[in-house]
Amino acid sequence: MSYNTRFPGQEGELLSFVCRFLEEKGALGELRGNRVDMLLPLDLATALDLEEYISIVPGSANEQKEEKVGDKKIYPIHFGAPILDKICSITGSNPPLTQLSLSFNYLKKGGYDALIANQFDFYKAKGSVAGDAQIKTHYAILTFKYLAQSDEQKEGLMDLAVNMETGAVVTGMVDRLSAVGKNYESHIAMNYSREKIDRLLKLTRIYVAQGVEETLSDYKKSMARRFKRDVQRLREYYDALGKEMEDSLSRSGVSPRLQEERRAKIAMIPDELAAKEQDILNKYSIRIKVSLAAVMAISTPAVKVFFNAVSGRQKKEISFIYNPVTKLMDPLVCATCGQSMYRVAFSERLELVCSRLVCEEK
Repeated sequence: MSYNTRFPGQEGELLSFVCRFLEEKGALGELRGNRVDMLLPLDLATALDLEEYISIVPGSANEQKEEKVGDKKIYPIHFGAPILDKICSITGSNPPLTQLSLSFNYLKKGGYDALIANQFDFYKAKGSVAGDAQIKTHYAILTFKYLAQSDEQKEGLMDLAVNMETGAVVTGMVDRLSAVGKNYESHIAMNYSREKIDRLLKLTRIYVAQGVEETLSDYKKSMARRFKRDVQRLREYYDALGKEMEDSLSRSGVSPRLQEERRAKIAMIPDELAAKEQDILNKYSIRIKVSLAAVMAISTPAVKVFFNAVSGRQKKEISFIYNPVTKLMDPLVCATCGQSMYRVAFSERLELVCSRLVCEEK
């Protein structure tokens, strides 16, 4: 049973995922208004530490006015929900894989020149659309889980949508998927070449690192402020301690032996301070772990747009992909660094490259 049309949005996607998992494990589901009643096999209920007859709803526990429907307990489905965490644990070390196809009642049939002009900036080049053709293309939606540990712990999820045919990273695609008609495949069949897998891994290292860095920006600033505050307090303490011990040396009645002991302690202050600062640095150092949490393989109709570009006396035919999910052109891909781009230039061999690379060379 497909639950996406009944429960739209991100939380609806999570509920649909939970329902499909339970049904694949032998559960029976029945849609009842704004909830799904599930009858679980005994072994599955035991593994998930649930009752055999439950109701699940999208959203957080704070949004639910009731905890039960009759004799069935209500389980809200959202990021961080215990039932969702348990299901992810049961799937094992290999991330869950879902394969689906998209369907559209209408595909854009014109206006590509304006769309390209609005999205792309060509360095010392211009061009026009020469034609288009309806195609089927494939995307991979990779969901990553990141865990940052320091004095505090922060975790979350981030998505990366990649066109497996071109290698383009498509921002905004995941957010728009909930409004698109989907058909989930019962048999997983992925046939990606080694080249495409290697390209995907390279993009993952680039974009996931950038995304996690941006997401954790405030967190890192907070840890840096705390480190600076604690180090300042520590230095003030040891400065005061050293001054107090220095002053005590000039007091009357202090024996030479005691003076010698205090001078030895004063001499040890820099080493003690350095050790304490290192302890604070270890405390606020941030350790980040990123792991692949889920993969969604998508096949979808799209439009390939043929574009004739002219740079000086040279001509180049470029292929764009019109993405019916985002209703935009997918970005082009730099032949040098492999990253997606909207500012485009041509190398001496007429390869598509980032315009900044050409500007830097000149």
